[in-house]
Amino acid sequence: MKKLFWTLLSLCLVAAVFIIFAYLGNRDKISAFGEDTENKNTIYIGLYEPLTGDNAQGGLSEALGVRYANSVCPTVEINGTTYNIKLVESDSSADEVDSAPAAIALSKSKVCAVIGSYGSAQTAAGSLVFSGKSLPLIGVSCASQSATKDSANYFRMCFTDSFQSGIMSNLAKSMNLEHAVVLTQTGDAYSKAAGKTFSEAFSKLGGEVTELSFQSGQENFRALAKEILDSEADFVYMLSGSPEAGYFINQARGEGLLCPILGSETWDSALLLNNLSFTANDVYFASEFNSGDDADPVASEFAGNFSSWIESDSQRIADNGGNSYCSSSSALAYDSYMLLVAAIKNAGSGDPSAIIQSLTAITYQGITGSISFDEKGESEKKMAYIKSFNLNKQKFEVLQISSAGE
Repeated sequence: MKKLFWTLLSLCLVAAVFIIFAYLGNRDKISAFGEDTENKNTIYIGLYEPLTGDNAQGGLSEALGVRYANSVCPTVEINGTTYNIKLVESDSSADEVDSAPAAIALSKSKVCAVIGSYGSAQTAAGSLVFSGKSLPLIGVSCASQSATKDSANYFRMCFTDSFQSGIMSNLAKSMNLEHAVVLTQTGDAYSKAAGKTFSEAFSKLGGEVTELSFQSGQENFRALAKEILDSEADFVYMLSGSPEAGYFINQARGEGLLCPILGSETWDSALLLNNLSFTANDVYFASEFNSGDDADPVASEFAGNFSSWIESDSQRIADNGGNSYCSSSSALAYDSYMLLVAAIKNAGSGDPSAIIQSLTAITYQGITGSISFDEKGESEKKMAYIKSFNLNKQKFEVLQISSAGE
């Protein structure tokens, strides 16, 4: 019986290891757990992103930014010794059911810090795990404050839903728009919370709000567009990923809904740019990064180099959404990696607790601007680019720069 017991226990342990590996990407699975002599001078950074599922497009855009940064800066010097930097990728997939095990698998590796995740549900599931392990987590573009409220080690690179709501409601008011239809995702608490935040901000400015919903992954929005058309709304504010946004915008215009359509920072994506039709006028959203013709030299050079890197590989083009556009998510992800490398160097250590202390005090000049954090780990950079879709040039361009948020 004892022999049988130990045999079964051994099989269970082997199965557990395989389950952990199943959540890790193809990049450096084994060496992140092992103690090979050749890997002693190696720093491991976790990449926690939805690489499959409904949020894959956003997750891949962030992953591409981090991978590009790793190709540009593959080493870090700590106290006179050069360390290789290797990425350990974990697929946080589409919801909390898959996200938590993915975070646990990553936390069991030898990463000193984690970058991610795109999507509020993924962020919420992962932040609790990483906080429990005292691992610093740098959030790239998750704007939801509610998704990170219980995390002690979270550092947010992007602006919050509260700030974004203030920016977009002020934009609507400046356009003399009075009646908003706010579209949120059914069953998504974070989408609902962001919609509520915008509704409250716009109502404070004297606006009127009607709330409607759509399904995750929905592709047919014609009935919803007709319902909005009948409501005589002045504009639509939609909280969605870029796939749903593309379907809604094109179909809404096809149904005769001609009012302005406003969206969140998730719309700044190569996929949406690729999918918008020639009828997609009066589309506006907030962004963290300007890669256009009027960008500053540093941002413009980065965007050009990133696009060239994307164009050099067909799989990268597919992962990016079908073209080489540099989204704000990719730019923020690049800055997240470079910021983390600077924090490790400043700490003089790959120890997670030392990196956390370094991050709390850091000021880093990135391609998305000067980056520092307040006592809650929130970015102290309060500025957004309001972008629109230029029909003639078929590209996104900056309409204005705004800091009139919360």
